[in-house]
Amino acid sequence: MGIVAALVPNPAHLFRLRAALRGRHTVEPCGDWGAVTWLCAQQPVHLAILDLFAFGDMSLEPLRQLKRRFPRLTTIAYVASSPERAHDLFDAGRAGVDALIVVDRDDEPARLASIVEQAEARSVATRIRDALADARPTVRDAVLVAVTRAHERLSTEQLSETISLSRRVLAKHLDEAALPSPQRLLTWGRLVVAAHLLEDPHRSADGIAQALHFPSGSAFRNTCQRYLQSTPSEIRQRGGAEFVIDAMLRDRESGADDSSADELNSDEASLEATTADAENSGSVGAARGAARWQRSLEASTITAASNSAGSNAAGSNAAGSNAAGSNAADSNDDDSLVDDL
Repeated sequence: MGIVAALVPNPAHLFRLRAALRGRHTVEPCGDWGAVTWLCAQQPVHLAILDLFAFGDMSLEPLRQLKRRFPRLTTIAYVASSPERAHDLFDAGRAGVDALIVVDRDDEPARLASIVEQAEARSVATRIRDALADARPTVRDAVLVAVTRAHERLSTEQLSETISLSRRVLAKHLDEAALPSPQRLLTWGRLVVAAHLLEDPHRSADGIAQALHFPSGSAFRNTCQRYLQSTPSEIRQRGGAEFVIDAMLRDRESGADDSSADELNSDEASLEATTADAENSGSVGAARGAARWQRSLEASTITAASNSAGSNAAGSNAAGSNAAGSNAADSNDDDSLVDDL
């Protein structure tokens, strides 16, 4: 888990923050800007959540100093919004705030956690933006979307729609820029964010796999080997996000590899569906047992129906034979009566 510096004096807001990030980050409360700076210097803090109006009017100078001293620190403003603060919040964005959480609107746990994830992705995206300064805007936007929305697991169609291009045109633009195909680009986006999270030595590979919605820690490790020929530990040792970004920009695999990438995504989706079914039943073993029981029940039902149909047919045949015998007996009795007459 990562460490989050929280300059959030309001106890209710701090409680919401902790509830949203429980199990993902350790939230460390800070009483003032000096405490935030001290914590960032002493601990591997990668994220600061700040009430910019904690002490009355907003002052951006402490924020600017914090960003200058810790340029890779992701900062999120957690504030109560009002029309009078609109210009202040705009200035905060220009000063380097990566995301905004509005009190009573964005601090429901799932929503707040999603904003934190997206802000972390945006922070690493600034490195990519600099590397693609000379690329055409559609190419730069495609790469940034793949990174900043890595937690959403976009499809190639969704990626294309987001930047208002067809999949074929997007693939052509990426190829001309010597970048990976759309399908591979989406996987690279997830790996870039994963590598950024790996820069925090307190994060585990399994925890990162869960945060980025890989089916399992093993699936995440296999993807690292497939694209980077490295384990998560080796990615951390080789520079984290910088290492992965360099590898992504050198990746010249074209759409010919999309089929295998699609197969990988299909396998992941199948695994996720199987896992979900298993969880609903209590465990994977329980799910499999239920499936076997269902097949057995269906087979028994079919067999019973078949036997019933056979019995009915046999009964029908027997009834027909009896009816024929009865008709024959009646005919013989009639013949005898004629003879007597």
